[in-house]
Amino acid sequence: MKKFASKKLIILATCGLLAMASPGAAAAPGAGQGPAKSPATPQSTIKKIIQGNDAFRHTHQRNHFDALQTGQSPVITVITCADSQVHTQLFDFEPDNNIFIIRNIGNQIVTSEGSVDYGIHHLSTKVLLVMGHSSCSAIKTAMADYSNETTGIKTELDTLRPVMEMDDQQDPFNERWAQNVERNVDMQVRKGLKLYGDKVEAGELAVVGAVYDFNDMWGKGHGALVVVNINGVTHPQKIMNHPVLNELSRAEIVTHVGSRAK
Repeated sequence: MKKFASKKLIILATCGLLAMASPGAAAAPGAGQGPAKSPATPQSTIKKIIQGNDAFRHTHQRNHFDALQTGQSPVITVITCADSQVHTQLFDFEPDNNIFIIRNIGNQIVTSEGSVDYGIHHLSTKVLLVMGHSSCSAIKTAMADYSNETTGIKTELDTLRPVMEMDDQQDPFNERWAQNVERNVDMQVRKGLKLYGDKVEAGELAVVGAVYDFNDMWGKGHGALVVVNINGVTHPQKIMNHPVLNELSRAEIVTHVGSRAK
């Protein structure tokens, strides 16, 4: 089986991630179907957005925006999937000015390297979280023939080939799918360590790999954020004892660390 330093703001991010908390899909083709909705139109969608923004403004006083007047100071850079089922409410703390988030299909550093660089080098965030998710359609699509997809989609899926090469295709499909989700997270962590290893060595940054598991494939409960990699450490027992987690309770650690990859 394969398979975040600490200041108050960093622990806010870490604890928010690890204490939070519907099978799904990613932003790639073949996305899964969610609950039935009324058919959307451009008009109804824009109406919903504008009315939602008015509700947001009416429930957030002027002082909410005061800290945003002179720039941003996030504590964490998150690279995650563009999937509409994956959003920052899963962390259950105010994302404004706390989370610098980058999204693409398959939560890939390689396809958004400049954006990740900005979060690490210019914003000096203390954690780089690579967050995959259960039932990721980017991974599912990359596991099959996607030669008929658009050039843009094919280009972003091609960078997942090293993950597919690790799949021996011996296990049932859903098990392989989950393993490949985790393998991709591990691959992105390796990329992060290659790019920012000096900051990790200096104790200025932790590169954390995790899976947002909304269908309980990792056995920690629906909606759990499961940590599968910290700075390249992938064995669950070693992750549980990693100093990056030393301000969490043992119960929090046990319920948020796991692995499905071989």
